[in-house]
Order: sequence, then C-alpha cells, then structure tokens
Amino acid sequence: MLSLLTLALLFLSSIQQRFSLFKFKPLAGVIVATERPELRLKSFMAGDYQKQFDAYLGEHFGFREVLIRNYNQLIWSLFHQTTNEFITVGKDGWLFNEYVMSHYLGKSIYGYAHDEDEMTRKMLADARRIQTIQTVLEQHGIRLFVIIAPSKDMVCDHYLPEVKANERLATVRAIDYYPPLFDSLGIHCLNFSDYFLQIRDTVSYPLYYKSSSHWTNLAATYLADTLVHYMESLSGLNLHNVSFGDPYVDWAREPDMDLEVVLNLKHPIETNRFPYVDVFVDEDSTAIKPRWLVVGDSYFRGFQYNLPLDRLFRSHPYWRYNTTIYDDPRHGNTSEVDLLRELLSSDFVTLLYTPCNLFDLNRGFLTQSVNCLVDANGKPSPRIAKVLSEINDPEREPYREGVFRNQEWLESIKEKAKRSQIPLDEAIERDIDWLLSQRKAKQE
Repeated sequence: MLSLLTLALLFLSSIQQRFSLFKFKPLAGVIVATERPELRLKSFMAGDYQKQFDAYLGEHFGFREVLIRNYNQLIWSLFHQTTNEFITVGKDGWLFNEYVMSHYLGKSIYGYAHDEDEMTRKMLADARRIQTIQTVLEQHGIRLFVIIAPSKDMVCDHYLPEVKANERLATVRAIDYYPPLFDSLGIHCLNFSDYFLQIRDTVSYPLYYKSSSHWTNLAATYLADTLVHYMESLSGLNLHNVSFGDPYVDWAREPDMDLEVVLNLKHPIETNRFPYVDVFVDEDSTAIKPRWLVVGDSYFRGFQYNLPLDRLFRSHPYWRYNTTIYDDPRHGNTSEVDLLRELLSSDFVTLLYTPCNLFDLNRGFLTQSVNCLVDANGKPSPRIAKVLSEINDPEREPYREGVFRNQEWLESIKEKAKRSQIPLDEAIERDIDWLLSQRKAKQE
C-alpha cells in the first residue's frame, strides 16, 4: 500500500511538473534559475549531466511550492527556526536580517576598513566631503541635508537574540560617531534614529513589526510633517503641509512583512492586517513644489509607498545606493546622469541611510560630487556657471522635453553619449547647443 502511494505521488508530481495543472503562489526571494541540461554523451559518461539534471529537478519538481512551504512551516512551528540563512530569529519570533545583525555584532566596519582607526579616518573624510558639497550648493540656494533613519537592532534591541560579549567584534559605530561630528562641522542632519529611541516606549503605534526589516509604513507616514517643516526651516521656502486621517486597519502593504515573505511559510507569523493612515496635502496657493533628489538605502521606500510625493514635490528622483534610479522617467541608472546638472537642478539634496549603512555613506556619490563641484584648488568649478545658465535658459526646455517625446531622437543621442563616453544629459545639451546655434544662424 505504501509503495502504491509513493508511486502515485511520484506520478502526480511528474504530471504537475509537466502540465502545471494546479497554480500555487510562487516562492519569494532571489532565485537563480537552473537551466535544463542538454544530454551529451561526454557529459553523461563523466557524470556531469546527472548532477546538472538532479539540480534542475530539485527546482522544478511538481508541487515544489507546497512542499517547501509546509517544510518551512514545520521547522518554524516546532523549533522557531528558519531555513533562510540571511535571517536571524530573535526573542518572541522577531526577525532580523543579516545587515542589522552585522551592525549589532560590530561586524559592519570590516567590509569597509581593516580596523577602527581606518574606519574613523574614512568617516571623517566623508563628513568633510559633505561639508564641502553643502557649502557650494548653498551658494546657489540648494539645501543638502542628511537623514539618519532608525535601525531595528537599536529600536527593538530587547528582541535581539542573546549573544556573548566576545561575539561583538568592534566598538566603533557610525551612528555614534557622525551626529556630533555633523554638529561640529555645521552639517544639516535630521536624526530619526535618536527620535525613534526617544519615543519607542511612549507612542501608541508600532515603529517596527516582528516580520519586517524596515520601519512600519505608519511610522514613516507620520514623519512626513516633521520632514516638510525641516525642509522649510532650512530653506525659508513655503512648502505644502500635510495632515493625517484617522488610523484604519488594512491588509499588509509592502514592506510591512518583507522578512516573513522570504521565509516562505504556509501560515503568517503575525496578523497580516496592520494600521495605516491617509495623508492629505493642503491647498495653499502660495506654497511651492520643490525638486528633491534623494540618495540612500531602502528606507526611503517608506516615504515612496505612503506619501503623495507628486503633490509635495515637482520631482523626487531616488538614487538607491547611488546606482538604480527610481521616480525619474529620464534615467534608470546613475551612470546615465550628469551629476553636476542633477545637483544644480535640485532644490534639496538628501542622503538617507540607516545606521548599518552609514559606514559606507560615500558610495561614490560624495567623491563624485566634490569632484564636479570644486576644482583641484578647492574653488567652485567654472562649469557651474555654464550648467546653471543652461538650466535657467527657457529656450532650452522645449528641446529637452522634445528629446524624451521623440524615441528616435533619444536613441540617437544615447549612441552619441556612448561614443563620446559622456553622460546622456551632457549629450542632450550638446545637441541643444547645436540646434540653437543653427536657429541663431538662420535668424542672422
């Protein structure tokens, strides 16, 4: 009987693999697909084909999703453990990702420096770069400021797993080093990390969930008012203010369960319904919508998911880790942009990182910004005046808009940028220069 049952299960698994008769929720997480190997006599005789085919079957057998979720659920329910090596289970089932645990254990600095002294020197150099960028940009009415987002290992430290004192490898933390240094250098900083530590025992709403690596959507939303008023105080501008509706409960929204999702369990760890609020923007006719450039880690997504950014800002491109660009229809990667032009086109420039990512606050952005803003003698770059004149020239704007409406024209400029090894923005301006010169020649 058992043999017949086993054969039946194997048969059904093969049928499901071949025809996908039943549809199941896909497994979450990063999956590198294994290609079905091609049968060749040489690889078969060497045993390579069998190994490759076994790996392929391991990812494509029928009912794989169901079996994996049930297995993961069994491990979780019986032992409160996970098969995901990048997630640590703390007290009461709280989850912490590898980056946060690395920060908690003092390991973070060793990805960027050999020892604490070298790390301290690097952080001091980066702070001075920020000071230089801030000083130059302020001369043109552009405000730069740093946002230090909170970190789950600090705000929810009472849920961390027990570790021995000798497991902590370093005592220097960027979150302890930067704030007083920023104060001494006059660098504008909005420290939400300290704020969360101050309010964590008194607020009536959750700052973190056990199943997520980020601040809650609700916590990020309630920071909007503070953020807008801070930008107003820095610039003297009148921005649109926000207000909030009454909290209501709704199905979980990204990323309120981002860690639980990749555990691939059958049942939720906690409720999958959480509190949220609606955000309202005032109708102040005297308020402006500034241009906001943000460079930082994934905590900015808390603002993207929950705030009506289009109603608050004229533009709000987000450069994730100074690589991938979001919320910018013109560009997808920072390799495509003319950094100086992007900086000078902004009203606000923000660096937003959590404590575990502050060790690498530079990520190329600070070095590149200094290089394009000042010359070898530390003086403002002469190119600033040229770029500003182009940005503020009303005759050029219709051409810029035309480039992105005309796909054929845009592709031809991309080819020119590639051949000349210059950013796309600079290539566009060169095309506009030529068109304006031709128009001027005709008029003469």
